[in-house]
Amino acid sequence: MAKIFIADIQPSQEVATSFVLTDKQIRTARNGTNFLTLKLVDRTGEITGRVWEKADEVARTISTGSAVFVNGRSETFRDELQLQVQQIFPIPATEVDPADFLPVCPVDPEILLEKLKKIVGKIKRRSLVQLMRQILRDRELMERFKLAPAAKSMHHAYLGGLLEHTAAVAELASRISEHYPGLDRDLLIVGAILHDIGKIEEFVYDLSIDYSHSGRLLGHMILGVQILEEKLSTLKNFPGEEALLLKHLILSHHGDAQFGAVKLPMTREAFVLHFADDLDAKMNTLTRIMEDCKNGDETWTAYQPLFDRFFFRGLPSNEGETPMSCPESEEEKGVQLSIWPQERRNPS
Repeated sequence: MAKIFIADIQPSQEVATSFVLTDKQIRTARNGTNFLTLKLVDRTGEITGRVWEKADEVARTISTGSAVFVNGRSETFRDELQLQVQQIFPIPATEVDPADFLPVCPVDPEILLEKLKKIVGKIKRRSLVQLMRQILRDRELMERFKLAPAAKSMHHAYLGGLLEHTAAVAELASRISEHYPGLDRDLLIVGAILHDIGKIEEFVYDLSIDYSHSGRLLGHMILGVQILEEKLSTLKNFPGEEALLLKHLILSHHGDAQFGAVKLPMTREAFVLHFADDLDAKMNTLTRIMEDCKNGDETWTAYQPLFDRFFFRGLPSNEGETPMSCPESEEEKGVQLSIWPQERRNPS
């Protein structure tokens, strides 16, 4: 049976196709009965599924991270398309094409890599040039760098997303350095390129993107410092202060401990890197929200729990504006739909 992609599902449509199940939760309805909520994904997006009959029994038959076949019907509830699931059962991974489930960066990775190399080519300090040569010449590392996602479900959450995000942050850092000439431009650029390099170890991706064991136990900042230390060990007489400051850039780029930073930014370059990283992450997330035609209506997006707001798309093209009723309570805002724990409030 041909694969039906999430992006092509319309309201009130009979759906019989395969997905990857990335999360499941037993919840309790107001009448006291249990129902099962599912997060179903493919390379075009994700959709919430609900199982109302024999929820506990069904939950025991399916595992997160596995391929499942679903029979159900789509419907819109509070501006969000969902699947009312009549039947769901696991299917072997050998019966599905992984390319159906892993989203891919819209930009050719070779183009992104060339963009990154041009930025590297502007680095003047000899020690940092040598470091970047060591990294770019590591074929295995670069192949993984081109393939890795930048997140599980937030910004750039697709194959090649890490390279796309890194190139953008490096470009932002370069432009900001032109405006603030007092910054250590070379150090900042290298820090921008290395800030998320630990994500090549943080994630695994076969049918879906998930955290590796080292990703959960250590996180990409610690893993990134380990990769940096390995490269530094191959260079003779690399300046100790530069090594220290590069590690600080990696460990502090999330800005605050509540967002996962190991250390607070303590240099001007660390501040710049944090804001450049945060800006690119948020802009990527907002772009996907705005482009989702099933998210809200022509004028407004649906309520976005991550940002605690609606987003304005622009006035409707037809004459006269159709007012959008604003929710009066947390339940009416659609919080009931925000069942999946966010990775963190800061999506970088």
